[in-house]
Amino acid sequence: MRTVAIVQARMGSSRLPNKVMMELCGHPALWHIYDRIRRSKRVDEFVIATSSMPENDGIEAFAMKNGISVFRGSEDNVLERVYLAAKKANADAVVRLTGDNVLVCAEIIDAGAVYFEQEGSLDYLYYREGLPLGLAVEIIKYDALECAYLEAADAECLEHVTPYLYRNPQRFCCHRHVGLGEDCSKIRWTMDTPEDYELIEKIYAELYKEGEYFGYLDALQEYKKNAAWPALNQSVLQKKISYQGEARENNKGTVNEKG
Repeated sequence: MRTVAIVQARMGSSRLPNKVMMELCGHPALWHIYDRIRRSKRVDEFVIATSSMPENDGIEAFAMKNGISVFRGSEDNVLERVYLAAKKANADAVVRLTGDNVLVCAEIIDAGAVYFEQEGSLDYLYYREGLPLGLAVEIIKYDALECAYLEAADAECLEHVTPYLYRNPQRFCCHRHVGLGEDCSKIRWTMDTPEDYELIEKIYAELYKEGEYFGYLDALQEYKKNAAWPALNQSVLQKKISYQGEARENNKGTVNEKG
């Protein structure tokens, strides 16, 4: 199975403009995402999917400078952008990521990819419940992504990529994997506001060393040691959207701003 990690990234952001290029320990946030994912044993290619808007020219230049694959597509139809990027990369499965999540972990991606392959019948996997916001990953079978691209029409599905799949459980096999151990889902490690950036800066300043890698448990241990850190962004409200369909239970998903 050819697994392609696709990160949605753009310069426009209502709460933290240019966040994907904001520096952490001397590198842009987007560089750190790439540096962390390239350590995965299951990801065959990393692609930045940005929009064709001129404001994103800097993202393309960054990708080319660093030898990273880049695809440019629609600003608002993110489903189309991700699908076309996956098609170009000859993906069998897509690990969908966003430019908000600069603490994404290779070991979590790999565990999710193993689970996805072992289950075999899955079209969509959310891996995993209980992680801090910003660490869970979505894995999508290419054929299911193609169906969503061809059939989805409403604005929410086009912007947020995966809702069409779990809004139609009679057609797609979707699963939200519940992790074992401590529930850390109330910890906010995404980077969507200045308060988030302040926290992420502190985590990186404490743990990042050039050429080395720190994982989820390293970050969690440091987070718990610094009692003042949770207060930095605990008042930030995450944007939420509820997806409701006909003749089924309501599915509620928490999403980041479109990438």
